Amino acid sequence: MHGYDGVTAAYVVQGRDQTALLETGPKTSLAAVVAGLEQAGVERIDWIVVTHIHLDHAGAAGTLAALHPEATVAVHHVGAPHLVDPSKLWKSATRIYGDRMDEMWGGIDPLPEDRIRSLSDGDVIDLGGRTLRAVDTPGHAGHHHSFVDDATNIAFTGDALGVKLQGVGAIRPATPPPEFNLEQAVSSIQRLRALRPAAFWPTHYGPADGSIDELSDSAIESLRRWAEWVREARAQGLDLEGAAKAVRERARSEFERTLDEDSIARLEQTTSYSMNTAGYMRYLDKNEPA
Repeated sequence: MHGYDGVTAAYVVQGRDQTALLETGPKTSLAAVVAGLEQAGVERIDWIVVTHIHLDHAGAAGTLAALHPEATVAVHHVGAPHLVDPSKLWKSATRIYGDRMDEMWGGIDPLPEDRIRSLSDGDVIDLGGRTLRAVDTPGHAGHHHSFVDDATNIAFTGDALGVKLQGVGAIRPATPPPEFNLEQAVSSIQRLRALRPAAFWPTHYGPADGSIDELSDSAIESLRRWAEWVREARAQGLDLEGAAKAVRERARSEFERTLDEDSIARLEQTTSYSMNTAGYMRYLDKNEPA
């Protein structure tokens, strides 16, 4: 994604009867996803499953559905209307990315309503001898599902755990505006921990190293520390640009001090200092008025 490898994942989950593609990446990553499916020998996709509708997770859903007319797109029931008519989604993202939208995301193709299955907490996608179960995990976004594969007990966590790139020790929270909610994000991680999965596989990126308890504790600590940094910036009366700069300095000195510039650049493709800070600022303005 955005010219970097190992940043955004799409997972193939195959049952006895059907095959699911979990996450699509943005439309600008479509060629990489199609090539990966070809290399894996996957010719038919029965389900296109997305954890939520943000463009780095579901931006290519409509395009892939056109390439695979047999596939049903499974998405949180709150997000489903925005895949049918993605105009509000695109407009909302434009507030963040401005004139870089086409370069970064490449557009988003609408989906026919009859191609979508709306999911609620606990709903199951049956692949034949193997299921994916939707687990409500709001916080990053209100319409976020994680999915548990009953064959392996792996939890595909989307952005609920945050960003854990391979070869990068730190977990960076993913806290974009406008829906980020700190309490919900922490509760969702605790819910995932309580499921006792065999492993966490976030979308950014791949199997996460470490035990479930270690990863959960690290993700929650990261969420809370970033909140402290933004609270301090607000108390100093800093605007978004100043607050993001202050947060960057704290993150680089405390959580990311051992990372090289390439690792930092890869993290920035998933959720930047500025975007995370904006999400916290909006959340704190709503919940902790000055």
